[in-house]
Amino acid sequence: MTISPAPELIPPLRWGQLTYYSPADIKRWGVQHFLDVVSPTEPLPIPDLGFTAEENARMDDLLREERTAAVRGL
Repeated sequence: MTISPAPELIPPLRWGQLTYYSPADIKRWGVQHFLDVVSPTEPLPIPDLGFTAEENARMDDLLREERTAAVRGL
């Protein structure tokens, strides 16, 4: 009869703080298991930055211009 050791607990991410995981630890835990435990299960909320409709339209125009310029190689 073999007794397998209890799996190590992966320390959770602490939002607003730097959390560092060693590559050796991630490898030991297993990459897929690590991602299952640490990855968010739902989309992260985007905070309202307070831009007006005109500012949002201007930013959309600038992004469109940049994409067009990138396609032309400028």
